[in-house]
Amino acid sequence: MFDKNFINEVQNVFLKNQKVNINEIEEKFHKSNIVNKDIISTINIGFTLDSGYLLETMLTTSSIMSTQNKTTKIRFHFGVTKNFNVIHMMKLYELRNRINNLTEFSFYYLIESVEKMKNFHKKGEACPGKFELPQLLPDDVERLIIFDAGDVLILRDLSELYNYNMQGYWALAPPEPFCIYHIVLRRNIKKYLNIGSILLNVNELKKNNFWDIYVKNRNIPKGGMPDQTLFNLLVPDNKKDYFPFRFGVFSLFCSDYNSDRMKWRNFNFDRWLNSKLSNNFPQKPSSEIGILAQSYNPLFIHQFCDKWSDGGGLTIYRHLAKYFLNISGVKEELCKKKPGYCL
Repeated sequence: MFDKNFINEVQNVFLKNQKVNINEIEEKFHKSNIVNKDIISTINIGFTLDSGYLLETMLTTSSIMSTQNKTTKIRFHFGVTKNFNVIHMMKLYELRNRINNLTEFSFYYLIESVEKMKNFHKKGEACPGKFELPQLLPDDVERLIIFDAGDVLILRDLSELYNYNMQGYWALAPPEPFCIYHIVLRRNIKKYLNIGSILLNVNELKKNNFWDIYVKNRNIPKGGMPDQTLFNLLVPDNKKDYFPFRFGVFSLFCSDYNSDRMKWRNFNFDRWLNSKLSNNFPQKPSSEIGILAQSYNPLFIHQFCDKWSDGGGLTIYRHLAKYFLNISGVKEELCKKKPGYCL
């Protein structure tokens, strides 16, 4: 689909500048007069990955591109490690032509994550890269949604979440229910965010040199999820907050659902709701019925993993996942890699 000269130019620009906007290069090769006058909202979305998570990223980005309103333009920003090459970029960019041709794709080499955060996270340098990526972005990107790849499905337009009032916060995200067990209780943290689906205030992070502070303190966390733990330790409670439950359902479809009865929550979310950590949760569900009602109309689902099975009435999300697998073009490969996606 892409000619050799175009691909070579993408590769040359990336190698020279350690970043590349593929749309700008395509414009040089194929001048376009297409102008969408309907666009009223632009949202910036980030992923950090190596080549091992390409298929999962294609699944999640396909769900994003398929569900946005025609008035919303998506700008994707991918922070990548050294084993991510131009062929991987082209596979992601090809989704644009098949699903949403008004989407913009930029790639950035995570230089400092690779050089300074080696062995920090067992899943690789792309994990701490979440917090290097904001400092690599153009000045016109003031905020960024970062999603984990593969275990996040987007079900509706993201503009409301993206434009949610940050009130000076550095980050907004769902809570992490696991936190009631470990470091948060020993560190007196009152707000513990799950960084797998997070809205970052890029301006504030840059202004406060957060990435430099993050790298400097990389030896603090021990075990668990070090990138998430370090983030929550370094960002003061008054600089982070939860966004409303209605935006997303998290920790919902992973690992141990039984088809013979309704078991639609996991990871001790009920215990988190009853803990002091949930006191500042906006629009906090007042009952299990309230949680259940909102669970059926989320903006996105997080921690939708490869071990999921029918969750007693939640079959609709299974069908949505299969739909996004089909349009992403990676169904056969991803199902072979992670059979649980295709039960």
